[in-house]
Amino acid sequence: MDFTIDLDDFTCSGNPLEALEYLLGREVVFSISRDSPFLPIIRSKYKIKEISREGDIIYFMISSDGSGSMTG
Repeated sequence: MDFTIDLDDFTCSGNPLEALEYLLGREVVFSISRDSPFLPIIRSKYKIKEISREGDIIYFMISSDGSGSMTG
């Protein structure tokens, strides 16, 4: 885990789902707001492991196989 990708930051990608797809299989921590409209999509599309929460921000990783829908 070398760095954190802020999925709410417009510079990461025009579409946070594209950023996730590009970085699948890598040891990356992502952050996203609990209120993001992308969060339910991410939870349904990927197996995620929640690392921590700081206020309204959720830090998570995508499971190694990246598929399915299972939250941890």
